[in-house]
Amino acid sequence: MIHVKQGGKRVKKSYLDFLAAFGIGGAHPGGFSLTKEVFSGLDLPIGASILEVGCGTGQTAEYLAEAFTCNITAIDNHSIMLEKAAERLKYQNIDVKYGNAEQLDFSDQTFDFVLAESVISFTSSVDQTLSEMSRVLKKEGAMVAIEMTADNPLSKKQEKEVKELYGFSAILTEEEWVGKFKRAGFDSVNLLKKNNTLTEEILVEIHPSENIREELYDIWDAHHAFMNQPDNPLSYRVFYCRK
Repeated sequence: MIHVKQGGKRVKKSYLDFLAAFGIGGAHPGGFSLTKEVFSGLDLPIGASILEVGCGTGQTAEYLAEAFTCNITAIDNHSIMLEKAAERLKYQNIDVKYGNAEQLDFSDQTFDFVLAESVISFTSSVDQTLSEMSRVLKKEGAMVAIEMTADNPLSKKQEKEVKELYGFSAILTEEEWVGKFKRAGFDSVNLLKKNNTLTEEILVEIHPSENIREELYDIWDAHHAFMNQPDNPLSYRVFYCRK
């Protein structure tokens, strides 16, 4: 986390601020190619209602609108991300709106499918977020979650480094993730993909804002250094959960 002085106050600039300012699409582990791989193996019925939590710049929502005949709602809580997503999707029949993953503004059992691509770990409460996602899913509904995962419990030093860089509230092992999904009301939890290495994705999409602060470049440098260190303590999983 980088601190920027504004008006005498120190304002925290986060990894998410960096992603928003540079307009990076497919920033989650595995990138946009993983998104397409996952959905190529899913059978989404015509007219299914989909909620994408943490839509970022709107890359995935745009892909879903073009690949499937579904009703898509895309939410994010970062104003710059939301602005870029709204501009990108203005000609698509997609409902783009502000949303807080921990307090979803939808009725119980609203959606057939929920998608979260490297979102849940960034929320202040993983348990609350999963509870909300489960709540808005219909019975027999499904969720796909792509999340960074610790292959082994991290040392205190490693945990501190990861949390300070990315702003995660928790760094969970695969077993811990599965336990939290089940406690949130998901009866079935399966792995669609397990990757024991975490490498920096090649950026294929970037829509930078004007006048990006130097501090955000520092975050990019720190992210690059972390991703390219030998024996990276993190990997990722793609979870498929059903109620």
